[in-house]
Amino acid sequence: MPSVGDVPPDPAPPAVLRFDRPARTWLECLPLGNGSVGAMLDGGVPEGRLRLNHEHGWSGSPGSERQASVPADIAAAALARARRALADGRPADAEGHLARMQGRYSQAFLPMGECVLRCAAAPDGGYERSLDLATGVHEVRAGEVRQRVVASAPLGVLAVETTCPVEVALDTPLAVVDRRESGDERVLLVRWPSDVPPVHEQDYPAATWDPTPGAALEGVVLARTRPAPDGGSLVVLALETTFPGLGRTGGGRVEDAVERARARVAHACVLPVDEVFAQAAQDHGRLFGRSRVETASPVEPDRDLGRRLEAAFSSGTHPWAADPGLAGLLYDVGRYLLVASAREGGLPPTLQGIWNAQMRPPWSSNYTLNINAQMNHWACHPTSLSETAEPLLALVEALAVAGRETARRLYDAPGWCVHHNTDQWLFSSPVGEGHGQARWSSWPMAAPWLVVQLWSAVEFGAGHPQRLWPLARGAAEFLLAWHHEVGDGRWVTAPATSPENVYRGPDGAVVAVDETTALDQQLVHALFRVVADLAERLGLQDDDVAVRSRARTVTLSPQPAVAADGTLQEWAGEREEVEPGHRHVSHLWGVYPGWGGWDEAGLAAAVATLERRGDDSSGWSLVWKMCLWARLGRGDKVSDLARLLFRHVPTDQGPEAGGLYPNLFAAHPPFQIDANLGFPAALAEALVQSHDDIHLLPALPSELADGRASGLTARPGVRVDLEWRGGRLVQVRLRAERPTRVRVRYDGAARTLDLGSEGAVLRAEDFDVDGRPASRRSSP
Repeated sequence: MPSVGDVPPDPAPPAVLRFDRPARTWLECLPLGNGSVGAMLDGGVPEGRLRLNHEHGWSGSPGSERQASVPADIAAAALARARRALADGRPADAEGHLARMQGRYSQAFLPMGECVLRCAAAPDGGYERSLDLATGVHEVRAGEVRQRVVASAPLGVLAVETTCPVEVALDTPLAVVDRRESGDERVLLVRWPSDVPPVHEQDYPAATWDPTPGAALEGVVLARTRPAPDGGSLVVLALETTFPGLGRTGGGRVEDAVERARARVAHACVLPVDEVFAQAAQDHGRLFGRSRVETASPVEPDRDLGRRLEAAFSSGTHPWAADPGLAGLLYDVGRYLLVASAREGGLPPTLQGIWNAQMRPPWSSNYTLNINAQMNHWACHPTSLSETAEPLLALVEALAVAGRETARRLYDAPGWCVHHNTDQWLFSSPVGEGHGQARWSSWPMAAPWLVVQLWSAVEFGAGHPQRLWPLARGAAEFLLAWHHEVGDGRWVTAPATSPENVYRGPDGAVVAVDETTALDQQLVHALFRVVADLAERLGLQDDDVAVRSRARTVTLSPQPAVAADGTLQEWAGEREEVEPGHRHVSHLWGVYPGWGGWDEAGLAAAVATLERRGDDSSGWSLVWKMCLWARLGRGDKVSDLARLLFRHVPTDQGPEAGGLYPNLFAAHPPFQIDANLGFPAALAEALVQSHDDIHLLPALPSELADGRASGLTARPGVRVDLEWRGGRLVQVRLRAERPTRVRVRYDGAARTLDLGSEGAVLRAEDFDVDGRPASRRSSP
């Protein structure tokens, strides 16, 4: 991360979530996390629960994918028949052949257990629980009882301090291997299932338990209680597993995991209690405090989050009009969750971050690579949290190794590929076991999207070109073989799908497979461009893959064709839509998160496409559309999408109508964290864009007319602090760690600046066109 991001923003009102009663459901609990361990706290007194997850707490083992691997000869025959069927105009037959290439399914991210704290004193007064997003400290005040909890990244523990003595009990939904008690120490040994199928696989057992060594992970929850100086208690917990590491086989001994957990707890217990909390808060605040977005509220919001949300939801106007501060609050929540679930040396956040309560979670709480895992990282760089992208880089490095075997076995191709699902065991095959739908299974294009997402770190001045090069080169090797020319001179990716969408085939059947798709073509173009740029940076211009990638980009357009109705063409030709409002907007990838480069006709078609899709959808789709409308300069539509995101769930809007749960977790529904982690990127995109020049306030919603933002980052590593009033720029300060020349745009005018660490300050009147200050011109 550029060091300019370490400069804290100006003091701001505290970002605190407060409730005046304990949580009654999991979706009212408040989350803590140190990147490795996640906890959901209900704040109960005299009995409270910490529901626990560990980032490596997955079902399965390194051998899970091999249980149903498709042999190379069967895959080759199926692929040839699928391509032949497509060429003959029989896409439904092509889907049948592709089903023979399906492996099994990825494994599931599961809960590990819970810690129950029973306090000897009963509350005899008022109640409040709170989570300070800036420090990561959870507090409970119940009469004379005080409790604070933190998930410490520096110490690798959860720490609980209470003003009353507590009893500790450990429990788990997993298989119990052993329970041990010795003095002030409680130890719970657990085993995960060896297999957990996704919910839609109803013909399989919900979980398979295999005690054979190596067939499943084992782990430990270890808690130690010691008296606190004021007569209360300090409880320190550590969680460990036998996970061998990404791409490694075998596994460690559970007794070694016990000793690692015990050593961390012992180290924390010899420190003064305040030091334990101070270290954790300082470490968390170092990251969280880099960026804030503040918008003025017309009235002082209610301290209780539940009542505050209800007031905004029921105001009869836009929630942001009633309470503009909610925009900045959800920005803070998203960045808090990113810091809490993505730390260097660990795994990236899953579909539910590191917080899952279910033994058979929706979509296995896995890594879904056709949008969701990437969206989880859109905010890393523009909101100055580039370190949180490191776990994704490490995962993709391991996937690139596993995906080489998949590319060779299924497609007889060099390089590496991965499909739409993966897990910590690096699953890379198409899922479905012969009966999965092609719309989500038959998509070998996750690698280029992952690489382009990782490339954004380089664009923002925080990446490692040397580490990215082998990943990009390998993905390009695969695409150079997969992307092929057909008889009429067209370049296709047959058999291709547009993630999870379908069209009506020539015989009226609903089908998903075509010769190519707009998303595939945009990803191919983007990846080849990244490879060429990386080769230039690293002095590898003569590398064979780089040379061929540069040459192939000449044959491609960065934007899809425009259909007769004025929308973008999603498939290889004009196809009849089955679901015009489908949640995926894959053919708009080049607008966002891509870099654009589209002509006016393409951008107009993008607008028409979004209008055709409609606004309402699942939570993550709302956020993607918010990003797209922001990139297109439409603050009014950012506002429309925000109105839908800021609504209470559950509602009667339908199974794909997103919103917010009481603790501000976002809903697909059900809960998925992608909308939470993606929202800060959407708000940042409305305030600052840098896909070509640096654009200031390009899509500011009218409800956020007064505010300021600090610590945003623009390409190629420029820190941006800005203030606006009445919807107009007041001033902006720009700083760069390394000397760089940038072009800054506002309201149709532009300034070119040479920046250094001392920075530059511009006001609206500094953007002058034909002698007319920008502040006196009407908005475009």
